[in-house]
Amino acid sequence: MSEKKTAVPAAPAAEVPASEPKTRKASGTPARRGRPPLTPEVYVEYGGNQYNITDVVERAKADYRTTHKVGVQSCKVYVKPEEGAAYYVINKVSGKLEL
Repeated sequence: MSEKKTAVPAAPAAEVPASEPKTRKASGTPARRGRPPLTPEVYVEYGGNQYNITDVVERAKADYRTTHKVGVQSCKVYVKPEEGAAYYVINKVSGKLEL
């Protein structure tokens, strides 16, 4: 007996895209969908007084903006509660705030 062989065409190899690793933001934290980024509240307590650092930073930026038109590119705030003052350097311009 002769066997009849039918040729089955080979299916073309489907190109499977390489799975890409999930990327994270540069900060190393996964992206949150639908929520704003977490902003911590930082307080300094000294001599029976409490200071909200976020408010101090915003006050420093506002003080800078009263005399300068250039946007804030860099901001450093130094809090000295023993003097009751905060010093800031914004865009290489220094200033002082009373706490």
